[in-house]
Amino acid sequence: MDKGEISIMLGIIGAGNISEAIIAGILKSKTLDCKNIVVSNYNQSKAEKLSLKYGVTAADNIEVIKKNSIILLAVKPYALINVLELYQNELADKVIVSVASGISINDMENVNKRLKIIRTMPNTPVQICKGVLAYVYGANIVENDKNIFKTIFSKLGMFIEIDESKIDAVSSLTGCSPAFIYQIIEAMSDAGVKMGLQRELAISLSAMAVNGSGGMHYNTEMHPAVLKDKVTSPAGSTIEGLAELESKGVRGAVISALYKAYEKTLLFSKK
Repeated sequence: MDKGEISIMLGIIGAGNISEAIIAGILKSKTLDCKNIVVSNYNQSKAEKLSLKYGVTAADNIEVIKKNSIILLAVKPYALINVLELYQNELADKVIVSVASGISINDMENVNKRLKIIRTMPNTPVQICKGVLAYVYGANIVENDKNIFKTIFSKLGMFIEIDESKIDAVSSLTGCSPAFIYQIIEAMSDAGVKMGLQRELAISLSAMAVNGSGGMHYNTEMHPAVLKDKVTSPAGSTIEGLAELESKGVRGAVISALYKAYEKTLLFSKK
């Protein structure tokens, strides 16, 4: 075990994309050793693939629950309540971390009032410890539970406690937007190719431009409009391009796309 790693055991039920992103981020941050992570999945071959790739242990659901004090439930929203009902007695003394969209803490606690629930909505960049992880504590979570949760997850990126009424908005803004940004990077690289650049170079330049632009705000805390003005000269190339973006309704399209994603998330909450 490397310096900085701790002996907490993390169990994960569900071996999909977000589970893999979280595992990769935790290992990258050196918070836990791979031997301290146990994963199960209804299709056990997916858990075994994660075991081969990251060195974590593949097991069944019961073993995951019994061996670990904190359990990440990374199953589909429609399956979450069924899992809680099936294992409610075994889970009663565990810290349960849910990443399911649309399933409230109240929904989960209604299965069993003793359950200790933390609801969180990470996005996939947690894989490189550059993600956003918004979270809400349930009524039964005590200080020691919070400390364990923070120890494991706080190094995955922006780590922020929010009111549960805002979690769908945060989920839509940070969970869906990486896909939108990837599409923008792809479009930028298309423009680079049109200007004569090789595809690989165009993609690399576009990705770094986006990465650096986000970093400028994050490190300076300047408003995006101020940063935009700093690279926009009178009658220059940048203002010409910005005018074209406005004429094509890009700003409105981004707002609309994120709000459509939010509305879809709200539908999950009502099911």
